[in-house]
Amino acid sequence: EVLSQCGLLGSIYAESVFGVKSPKIGLLNIGEEEEKGNAQTKATHQLMKECDYNFVGNIEGKTLFKGDADVVICDGFVGNIILKLAESFFPVLDGNSELNGGFVSGLNYETYGGTPVLGVNATVIIGHGCSTRIAIQNMVLRSAITAKSSLIKDIKEKIK
Repeated sequence: EVLSQCGLLGSIYAESVFGVKSPKIGLLNIGEEEEKGNAQTKATHQLMKECDYNFVGNIEGKTLFKGDADVVICDGFVGNIILKLAESFFPVLDGNSELNGGFVSGLNYETYGGTPVLGVNATVIIGHGCSTRIAIQNMVLRSAITAKSSLIKDIKEKIK
């Protein structure tokens, strides 16, 4: 149920802060097929199919960065591993001009600074414990952008 609710929060966030109309919400899983995965992902898939947001189904790790989904839902343990794995590519690929068409720079945690904690009644941004001055500066900017959006109001309205 919590992962399904995260799909709603992620949908509201993508629309309110980034202006994505009807964001595509995917569930990270070991296969695209509905019947694949462990008990948690199977149960979550069933709940997400019944939700009011644009659920596009399961997303595999190999297609995570293709754009098949605007928001990808998974549990916090898996999500943290994926995030840190993706961020580890930045220092390795940063000098490669063929790949540095925006994708690689998006892997630099300093660029986005932090991410919001959704579902609380205020703008709260969390970042890495190892954040540099640049990351903290961008975290403050992300806080301002998020606070100026209609995110909190939109969450309150859509969760009633």
